[in-house]
Amino acid sequence: MKFVRLGDVARIVCGGSLDRSNSSCWNGTIPWITAKDIRDARISDSLERITEFGLKESASNLLPVGSILVPASMILENVVINDVPVAINKDLKAIIVESPDLDRNYIQQFLLSKANSFELSGKEGMKNGYATEMLADIDIPLLPLEEQRRIALILDKADAICKKRRATLKLADSFLHSIFLDMFGDPVTNPKEWLTPSIAVQERYLQIHNKMVSIKEKLANELVQSNFLFNSLAASVFTSSEAA
Repeated sequence: MKFVRLGDVARIVCGGSLDRSNSSCWNGTIPWITAKDIRDARISDSLERITEFGLKESASNLLPVGSILVPASMILENVVINDVPVAINKDLKAIIVESPDLDRNYIQQFLLSKANSFELSGKEGMKNGYATEMLADIDIPLLPLEEQRRIALILDKADAICKKRRATLKLADSFLHSIFLDMFGDPVTNPKEWLTPSIAVQERYLQIHNKMVSIKEKLANELVQSNFLFNSLAASVFTSSEAA
């Protein structure tokens, strides 16, 4: 199996900082991507936007579509690809793939599969300013392009399932909490002015509470299982590729 050093097939670009007190730099049309925007696998918008003047004033550049955005902390649990031209702040780095032999979605999934192994070393690298060098020194298994695309598609679908489970758990937690408060009110402030409940009411209260806890625990366990299966699948795919 042939490997290629990431720094030999891609350009790694650092983000920049921008003066928040200069109103001429802000509220423009250029997405200004920060770590807060890094949530899904793809990104097309941001919480903040800057002007052309702001772009010139910052150390950042306008990144082309298809750049791979990585936290400078090297915690690779969040690695996204931009679908529109963007600028990034100093907390991010961009990988611009320049080789026609590598698929950017494949590189994205490979980095995600290595999240755990890079997290601890990444903190040290961030402290010493070596994040760019650490990214550049990552070895990527060089598979045929069609195989890269097949692997990326499989892992992208698996990752999407994990994201849906996370969203379901978050929604269920919010919904169940809202239903509980609507039925009983806040037990601390007692806005419904309940009298001292009877034994029967207390039992019903506990039944509903325990049922809600059970639902959330079930969803949380499903999420853990989904994450485990995704990590196992990614590890299996790349390990077998590296051993080939």
